[in-house]
Amino acid sequence: MKNLQLFVSFTCMLIFLSCMEDTVTVDLMDDGMYHDTLYVRGITGFTYQTPPQLGNSTLLYFGTDSNGFQNPFAFFRVSSNSITTPVETFASLNDSTIEIDSAKFILTFNEDSITTGMIFDLFYFQEGGDSIFSESESNYLNITEHDLNSTYIGSSRLSQKEPDSLGTTSFPTLSFNVSEILDSFSDTSSENRNLTVMIKPKFELAGVFSFKSSESGFTYAPQIQVFTHDTAFVDSTGDSVVVDTISHTFISTDDLSIIIPPDGIDENPNNISLGRGMTYKAIIQIPDLDSISIPQQAIITQAELSFYYVNDTSQSNFYLQIHPITDTVSIAELQGLLLDDPLVTEPSLIAVNLSNNGRISLNIREYLQLHHFGYIQNQGLKMEVANTVSPFNTYSFYISNLDSLAPKLIIHYVAP
Repeated sequence: MKNLQLFVSFTCMLIFLSCMEDTVTVDLMDDGMYHDTLYVRGITGFTYQTPPQLGNSTLLYFGTDSNGFQNPFAFFRVSSNSITTPVETFASLNDSTIEIDSAKFILTFNEDSITTGMIFDLFYFQEGGDSIFSESESNYLNITEHDLNSTYIGSSRLSQKEPDSLGTTSFPTLSFNVSEILDSFSDTSSENRNLTVMIKPKFELAGVFSFKSSESGFTYAPQIQVFTHDTAFVDSTGDSVVVDTISHTFISTDDLSIIIPPDGIDENPNNISLGRGMTYKAIIQIPDLDSISIPQQAIITQAELSFYYVNDTSQSNFYLQIHPITDTVSIAELQGLLLDDPLVTEPSLIAVNLSNNGRISLNIREYLQLHHFGYIQNQGLKMEVANTVSPFNTYSFYISNLDSLAPKLIIHYVAP
């Protein structure tokens, strides 16, 4: 109960601070208020690595990147309920009055044109049950194609419809015929029934190609489209007529592309590195926060933590997540490739960085204000890139004390 109360208190304080502007405005015309600025150096950091997990990404990847990232296959788990009306299930489509005309699994390309006629294969797991993969836990270390008992269903070549009369073009798609596995999808009596399929390129791809995932929204989510018509019997002779043609859409609720990073880990003690594909994460430690002389009733108006890129590549803005660490960190336990992330953290405080003149600047005012008020301890910050960043990018920053290139923290506050 105590941990729950602390979490609720932290969350409420975080909501309060999040409602404030990035820079707090204070009327210094009041004779009782003054402004001061503090400069904090000696900031240290450490890079560690876990297996890549791309389950919450808006894109799915296939092929091999020029840096050696491999994306051999992707999994899809389809909902048993349609998103179209009338709402149907795979089981309800087995009704004797319903005739199935076609069933296609459709995957949408992320580009609006086709550069090459790629061919992909679709597989089904007849005896796999519905626990073949997990969006949040599956990765190249705990799931491989050779461990899966998959059944080949069919192939599809990436294709694109001609523009309509208004000149509007649609995204290219893969379209697999899945009529033969609908019975398995609808067999509710089977203990091993599953709604999972796997897609992989038929041939090696010259580069990496991306498709839209379920996180991209209903319109472009991977989906099964089933076209049916109802048959009504009109007399005792058994004569019948086709009454209606209906489209039913069952979207993917979980999907995951497996990514295999190249070998190696950044072991340069002078740098920290971040990346989704390599799953580089960093621990940032700010020394002596408890001893910094800030008046008890002070309001921190701005706190800028800045790092310099190892290579000034004029990187565009990209999203970061920074989490306050709640427990003691043992650097010795973070060596090598970790199977799981051992750090215990609070919810993310920051989700954006500003890149300018070869450096990034992070506003960590919320974190420092929470620490100053006693809501959190200074165990350090966990930093990682957000799920909107390409998994094939790696960002490196100076962390050691290299004079003007060293990370620094500038704190502005006002106090009575």
